[in-house]
Amino acid sequence: MAAINFAKELALILMITMIVMLVLEPQPVECAFAVPLNPCTLPECIAQCKKILHAKFMSASCTTGSQGNLCICLG
Repeated sequence: MAAINFAKELALILMITMIVMLVLEPQPVECAFAVPLNPCTLPECIAQCKKILHAKFMSASCTTGSQGNLCICLG
């Protein structure tokens, strides 16, 4: 009897999760690229990304890669 109740609860949780995922529907990123900035500060990175992407700007972040400091732009 406990196994049946567990299966029902699991199915309910799965259905709720699927409904939430369909309702929230994440927006796809159209482009992602890196701009070399040394040093990379978040305000400068955001400014560079907004300058390039204009209204398509979604987010920006700084990272350090094998080629130095990079600003990652998503739009």
